[in-house]
Amino acid sequence: MQKLLALIGFSLLLMIYIGCDNIQKVVTPEQEKTLKIGFVVAGERVTYPNGAEMAVTEINQRGGLLGMPVELVGHINKEAGPEVSVQIAETLIVEDEVIALIGPNRSSHAVEVGPIAQRYGIPMITTTATNPNVTKAGDFVFMASFTDSFQGAVMAQFAIADLNLSTAALMTRKGDLYTEGISEFFTRNFSELGGEIVAQEFYEDGTSDFTEQLTRIAGLQPDALFIAGFVQETSLITQQARAMPLLNADGEPTIFLGADSWDSELLFNDEDAEVEGSFFSGHFSPDTNEPTARAFVDTYESIYNSTPTGGVAVSYDAVKLLFEAVERADSLDPEKIRDQLAATENYIGATTIASYDENRHPTKSAVIFTIKDGTKQFYKQVTP
Repeated sequence: MQKLLALIGFSLLLMIYIGCDNIQKVVTPEQEKTLKIGFVVAGERVTYPNGAEMAVTEINQRGGLLGMPVELVGHINKEAGPEVSVQIAETLIVEDEVIALIGPNRSSHAVEVGPIAQRYGIPMITTTATNPNVTKAGDFVFMASFTDSFQGAVMAQFAIADLNLSTAALMTRKGDLYTEGISEFFTRNFSELGGEIVAQEFYEDGTSDFTEQLTRIAGLQPDALFIAGFVQETSLITQQARAMPLLNADGEPTIFLGADSWDSELLFNDEDAEVEGSFFSGHFSPDTNEPTARAFVDTYESIYNSTPTGGVAVSYDAVKLLFEAVERADSLDPEKIRDQLAATENYIGATTIASYDENRHPTKSAVIFTIKDGTKQFYKQVTP
């Protein structure tokens, strides 16, 4: 109980203050001796900082990092463009003098922030940014999540081997690195495995009426509809598809498939979303029995009175990966930290990472969920 109270107290002390124009931070009595970690998250993922806070709390309870307390300096960039995340990252590096950047969570933001970290020689570990291009900026940029090339292959293999589906259509949000990327990887792998892509429909950001695209798809009677979009769009697409209704060649409802962007309470709590019986890939299952991950879930639930999503878990892991690299390096030298991140082996946290490849992409498993009775349920884990 004392440990729990201490954790809650420190969590409150390290709370990330949210704002669109200003980065606010907690000032400690020994500010000059405090190590600052920058955290950037875009969109409505307001719980992602909780995972990072937990990691910071744990290291401070152990005496800090290299004997110095750690402070999380964070910012939530709500519904703003990548250019805002770039501005935030540069401010964190130049003005706040962070020793590393954690995030962003969106691929379209991370691919723009990466060059900033690389230019300043600051280690950066993305959270749920999954497009493999996010590390192309250079050797200071790492991913804490699997890549879309992996999760696209996982979902294609699952559709054919586990669900015995032979045809699929796609609905893809146009102009976004993540949505177009995961759509491409699913399409490529589904086709290579013998499946047939019968339709590829695109829509613009802000679309609310998908009747035109869904009508064309309905005429082709696909076994599956893979939706490469974000939560609000997924809710509308599924509602409108079921209302048509969208059926396969046998007259049964077409199965909806998705990727890690589906792992959001915003979707599961939306009573209008028609996602029952759907399947999607994710980073982490809170139903895990792995001891370290189980401890993470139990602690998170005791503090926040909610269940952590994959994004929260990966945010926790990104910070822990950094801390372990600093401790192995026994130094705050950015190049030494970078080298130790690259040398990571058998990391075990909320998720696990076997190692990093030459592109700084992690080797790690994916989880497949189904949605039953309005809630996500663990279906299977897929190991590389």
